Amino acid sequence: MDPQSYRAYRDLPPLAGVATFAEAMAPGLAVDAAVARLKRHHWAFNRLRGIFTDCITSEPVYELKMGFSLHAHYCAEHATAWRNRVGEMREPPLGLDTCPDAALDVFFDEILSAPDTESLLLGVYGHAIPQLRDALRRYLAATNKLVDHPSHRICRFALIELDEMAAFGARCLERLVPPERHRELEAWVGTLTTLLAQAGDLDGSAPAATGTPSRLFSLQPHRYDPRPRRDERFFDCYNMGVAADTFVHDAKFAAGPKMLMLYYKRMREIDVPEMMASILVETKGKSWGYYRDMTRQLWDE
Repeated sequence: MDPQSYRAYRDLPPLAGVATFAEAMAPGLAVDAAVARLKRHHWAFNRLRGIFTDCITSEPVYELKMGFSLHAHYCAEHATAWRNRVGEMREPPLGLDTCPDAALDVFFDEILSAPDTESLLLGVYGHAIPQLRDALRRYLAATNKLVDHPSHRICRFALIELDEMAAFGARCLERLVPPERHRELEAWVGTLTTLLAQAGDLDGSAPAATGTPSRLFSLQPHRYDPRPRRDERFFDCYNMGVAADTFVHDAKFAAGPKMLMLYYKRMREIDVPEMMASILVETKGKSWGYYRDMTRQLWDE
C-alpha cells in the first residue's frame, strides 16, 4: 500500500496508534545521536541513584530518608531500562560505566558534595530532576516514535515517576529551604548552571559552552558519612541507654518489658535501610544487577 494514498478503514488509527504515517516517515534521530543521548540519560539516573543512596544514613529527617530510598529505587529501575535499550542498539562494550562528559560529571559531584540538606534538596530537586525531565521530553519530541518506539516507551514511563519525584521535591523545597538560603546558594546555583551549559545541557543536545569545568563544594573529594542521624521526634524512651541484646537475654528482667521494647523497636526500625545504604555506597566493582537488586531491597525495607 502506498503510504501517500493510505486511507484509514473507518477512521481507525494507523500503525497501532503509535504514530501517523507522516510521523513515521519523519527522519527522527540518527542512531548515533539517539545512543549518545540515551547514555547521558543513563548516566544521570545512575548518578542520582548513588546520590540518593549516599544521603540516606546521614539525613536526619525521616520523610526525606523514605523519599530518598524510593527515588533511588526508581532511578535504578530506569537506569536498568536504559542499559537494556542501549544494549539493543549497540554491541558491547557499551561504555555505560564511562562518564559521557566531564562537565556533566562535575555537576553531579557538586550535588553529591552538598554540605547540608538545603543545598542537597536544591541541587537534586531544583536542578538535576528538572533537567533530566526536560531531556526526556526533548528526546520524545526529536525521535521517530515508530522506529525508536522502545526508547519512546521507556521515556514515557520514566516521566511518570520523574513527575512524582519533582512534586515531592517541590514540596520539600517549599517547606525546608527558606528564601534567605536560596540567596546564600546563588553562587553555587550559578556553578551548576555553568556546568550544564558546558555539558551542552544534560543530554548534550545544545552546543557546549567553552571553559574548564570548575568546582565549589566538590573541591575536596566527597566522603561518605556513615553516622546514622535522627530528627528531634525520635527520642526512644524504651531503648535509650539500653543495650538491647544484653537486656533481652538478661534473666532478671521480665518477658513483658522485653517484648514491648522489641515491638517498639520493630515499629520504628530505620537502621536496616541505613545499613543497606552503607553497603551499596561502600561496595565497589559488582555487576549492575547487584546494585539494582540491593536498591530495590533498600526501598522494600
